[in-house]
Amino acid sequence: MNTYARRTAAALALIGTGLAAAACTADSGDDATLAVCTNIPFEPFEYQEGGEYVGFDVELMNLLAERLDQTVEIVEIGFESISSGEALNAGTCDIAAAGMSITEERQEAMGISQAYYRADQALVVPPGSSVTALDQLEGQSVAVQSGTTGEAYADSVKDQYGFEPVAFESMGDIATAMTAGSGSIGASIADLATWTAMIETASDLTLVQTIETDEYYGFAVQKDDTELLDEVNAMLDEAFEDGTYAELYEEWIGEPYTGDLDQ
Repeated sequence: MNTYARRTAAALALIGTGLAAAACTADSGDDATLAVCTNIPFEPFEYQEGGEYVGFDVELMNLLAERLDQTVEIVEIGFESISSGEALNAGTCDIAAAGMSITEERQEAMGISQAYYRADQALVVPPGSSVTALDQLEGQSVAVQSGTTGEAYADSVKDQYGFEPVAFESMGDIATAMTAGSGSIGASIADLATWTAMIETASDLTLVQTIETDEYYGFAVQKDDTELLDEVNAMLDEAFEDGTYAELYEEWIGEPYTGDLDQ
């Protein structure tokens, strides 16, 4: 049974579960469609602009779809379902493109591509905050996105710095909570590139510390879908070699690509 046939069967099996609605949006069984699971907003990788899905990940998925003679269809779903492998292995989509860091746990659950972006974490604070570093978070509630490496990092240092992580479904939810003026969220730890991009349109938030975690993003497919994984890696190889990757990187990340993907 090929990937697309599996997706049809899985979508039917998901009736009555939390993933059913998302699965039904993926136009299951259509070999002309590349169903891409993602979670927005996650600028500059995936977000909506003028009613269209745009971003660095979206552009790379368009390259993959062109290679496969398909059309991208975005399936919005919770990041935790993506990062755990649940959405992919349930057949909700063919591939996940969600600014997802490569970890051993994720490699065990899914097929993960070669790295296509190097990432770090960032500490961001709301308007009026006097916090400038992790060691000033004593007693604070710190927003993280559920299922992310930012959440994992926060959990690993919360006792050291004396703060309490509070998980949110999306980066948009975090930004809203931090700008609501309630004072309940004292800071956030999340991916540096995303906070940098989001702060450009939410200037009342402040990035006060870069946290070097030396992470790398990868795209994910079902664990046994080696055929699609090979196509993803071939697409990335070609984009690196012909300069397309560098062009897209500068366009969406906002700086020249310096070849910083050597692991």
